[in-house]
Amino acid sequence: MLSGKSLIPEHRISVGGIGTSYYETGAGGPIVLLHGAAPGGILDARLSWIWQLYGLSDRFRVIALDQLQFGGTDDPTPGRYINRLGRVDHVIGFIEAMALKQITLVGHSEGSFVAARVAIVRPDLVSKLVLLTASSVSPPIGPEPFGDERDDAWLRAATTSYDYTGPMPTEEEYVRGGACAYEQDPYQAELGEYRRIAYRRPGTLGKWEVRKHLKIEETDMRKYILLQQKHIFPEIDRLQGKTMLIWSTDDATVAAERGWKLAQMIRNSEFHLLKAAHPIQRDQSEAVNWLISHHSLTGGTSPYTPYTGDL
Repeated sequence: MLSGKSLIPEHRISVGGIGTSYYETGAGGPIVLLHGAAPGGILDARLSWIWQLYGLSDRFRVIALDQLQFGGTDDPTPGRYINRLGRVDHVIGFIEAMALKQITLVGHSEGSFVAARVAIVRPDLVSKLVLLTASSVSPPIGPEPFGDERDDAWLRAATTSYDYTGPMPTEEEYVRGGACAYEQDPYQAELGEYRRIAYRRPGTLGKWEVRKHLKIEETDMRKYILLQQKHIFPEIDRLQGKTMLIWSTDDATVAAERGWKLAQMIRNSEFHLLKAAHPIQRDQSEAVNWLISHHSLTGGTSPYTPYTGDL
């Protein structure tokens, strides 16, 4: 354990009979953070959001949720994968169980799909929406279907990056791999503790095995984006609050052009492009925190100049 420093505590609440883990810091207007889908399901929401749990807690009540089949949240369907659409009702139930209203809802990667869908179907709960670098909610670049060579590039990158068929790493391999990713991070030691906690949870091996045998809809990127084409794009005009998109320049799996195209589909939105890889909330934590803070407090256009040129 860390010497002289407390970990962000894990809290528990029942959501429709499902024991659900979450992590909370600060006080003020509520910000709820939804993580993406980590390889093999080895994830604790603190690993995704530690920079925001600390960086936003001076002005906000910051809550990071372990979604279904991740972290300490109970698994209602052992042995069967729950996709991003299947996580939506659980998140809605969590927001209601916590008696939260008019929240700022932030999603990263697959969490952006969940966040957008929650905002579409329950606008009474969501005041502001923030989407971070997400293939799960973005359109292809070229004309349908995939009529641009730039789509070939991100499709190849995504297929390689999201190959979960390999063997589960040992605990030390998992922790050591994370240490390399976070070696310049002020929270490196704390993140190492969270990685051990996530690895040692009783259901981790089972979750890893489930993800080794995902349906083709989760592994073929051409099929993967059908979910947003059915459940996000046709209803995107139902987004009532202002939406902020914060995108990475250096994530080959989610080309910046896809984020810009999504922004053009959403009324009352603004788009920010930051020098970062996929974990933009880590790589550009100060900028991301500033943008989320300003968006939560005002909902107006940020003094950060949104990108409006050609991509």
